[in-house]
Amino acid sequence: MLSRRVLPALLFLGLLGGCTASPPLPAAGELLDAAKANFTAVRSLHFSVVVNGVLPGLPLSKLEGNANLAGHGQATGSAEFGDRKFSFTVSGDKATTTGTDGHETRETTPFTVGRYLGPDSGLMSLLTEIRQPQTEIRETIQHVDGYRVGGTVAQAVAAKLVPQIRDDVNVKIWVTAAQPRRFARLWLQVPPATERDSPVMYEVLLTDQRP
Repeated sequence: MLSRRVLPALLFLGLLGGCTASPPLPAAGELLDAAKANFTAVRSLHFSVVVNGVLPGLPLSKLEGNANLAGHGQATGSAEFGDRKFSFTVSGDKATTTGTDGHETRETTPFTVGRYLGPDSGLMSLLTEIRQPQTEIRETIQHVDGYRVGGTVAQAVAAKLVPQIRDDVNVKIWVTAAQPRRFARLWLQVPPATERDSPVMYEVLLTDQRP
């Protein structure tokens, strides 16, 4: 007859034996390499950007639209800058904005499509230059089932996306769990300009990606 001490121990070991360990998370380098291989071929996509906080010199709060590399790069969408709302079109380095009152403005813009899409874009540089990347978790956020990779990027890399960034930044990148691996989401945190300020956070969703 089993003693009162031995029986609970055997039951506990049996429970442990019946548990299955969670599969290990893919290595960050593996995820980023796969995401880069796919993103470098993307020629059109839908983008959504939400900004929490105000970056000095660029009071953007929301941005949404579609972009493609046809011609010299084309984009259309809507934006909110402070209390201003407007629609926009970009063709090459020329941008046209139309306010809610119908007023139209045409000017040269540094925010070309090629700055963000293509093998030499700022987003590709971010995927390539992220420092000390670590796969943190698998999660579903904004309908994206993916692996979250955290790290940092140098100011020079971040400024390829937003020239007004003056410091190194923290980043998190979501790479889809489903194959082919895709660069689906980006979170970027800009340090505060002064001790009295708060960090500025960018959340970027990249969908409907097409070669």
